[in-house]
Amino acid sequence: MVLDRFRERKGPLRKALEERVKKGPVLRRLREEFFRAVTRVYDADRFHVSLLDDIKNAKNFLVIISPFLNMLRVQKFILAREVREALERGIDIIVVTRFPEPKKVSDVREHEKCIEALKNVGIRVVTVKEPTLHFKAVIIDNEIIYLGSINPLSILTYREIPADYMIRFESEALVDEIIENAIGREIYEQWLSKQ
Repeated sequence: MVLDRFRERKGPLRKALEERVKKGPVLRRLREEFFRAVTRVYDADRFHVSLLDDIKNAKNFLVIISPFLNMLRVQKFILAREVREALERGIDIIVVTRFPEPKKVSDVREHEKCIEALKNVGIRVVTVKEPTLHFKAVIIDNEIIYLGSINPLSILTYREIPADYMIRFESEALVDEIIENAIGREIYEQWLSKQ
């Protein structure tokens, strides 16, 4: 009975609710289409190809959050034409990784050598001591973000290892949300500062 009376009323709230119900499926489809257009899921090999494409188009900077480093992957990264050209264009490349100490990284010496190799080509390295860094991401110009389980400068692909992934999003709002709620604005700004 109450529901019948509500259906009979045609006030502004009722009209707004009816319009929302009508638009709901359309808005949902538009959101899904937009999401599909600007979001991609990559395995490790395809992630690196996509990342290099994005580095070609970087305008100012990129932040690579890779808790672990592997010399083969670091060398492959720093030797990539796209990375060398970005550095020549003045793109600031910042790698955030764990501080090289026992119990934080598996091979302290290799981790130190990776940091040295990155610095030698002009890549800034920020080491995080506490709390232990586990987050994995790449942020490009605060417009593109890769999130997932791949350590960007560590993973090597083997058939036996289960597939890790990265999801690529084009969304300044999402980047801002991740910076604000997962990284911390102050920490992120410290990473970007040239001090």
